[in-house]
Amino acid sequence: MAVDTNYRAGIKLLFKNEWGSFVATFARFEYALKRAGYLKYEKLGVSAEAGWAGFAKDLGDDFLEKCRAEPSLAVLFLHPPRLLKVDKDQAVSWKKARAVNSAADFFAVIGDVQNGLFHGDERVHADRDGDLILAAQDALDLAWACALRKTDNAKLLRFCEAFRFSQ
Repeated sequence: MAVDTNYRAGIKLLFKNEWGSFVATFARFEYALKRAGYLKYEKLGVSAEAGWAGFAKDLGDDFLEKCRAEPSLAVLFLHPPRLLKVDKDQAVSWKKARAVNSAADFFAVIGDVQNGLFHGDERVHADRDGDLILAAQDALDLAWACALRKTDNAKLLRFCEAFRFSQ
């Protein structure tokens, strides 16, 4: 079947390999969180959604302070991604960014980066957006390292095991 794929030509021009790596890492984090029992909703029969807040809590209070002290993550705190909100007449526009007051908020900002990349508009892909994506990847790397060190937490151990691809 021959299909004209010119409609997505801009994606190949704008999309960088590290962006794909971030999207794949974020997706694997969400899978591992669900498998480990970090669930947004625990009601029987509801769709499983990753519970980033519980994960943040188990990483501990010092996790956010480590992130704040890391220069490569500064853009996530100082210039986080704005949020796409609904306006009058179902129009949408970019609005004020989320404030980071807790580790759970910080993971929500990382989710905002992922949403902006995965669901964003072409005008958003500027240098700052690339910086946000690289910082979000670094933040996930830091979260992974922190989870690995918490060997006394069974749920975090399950997360680390679920994250790995088996052969």
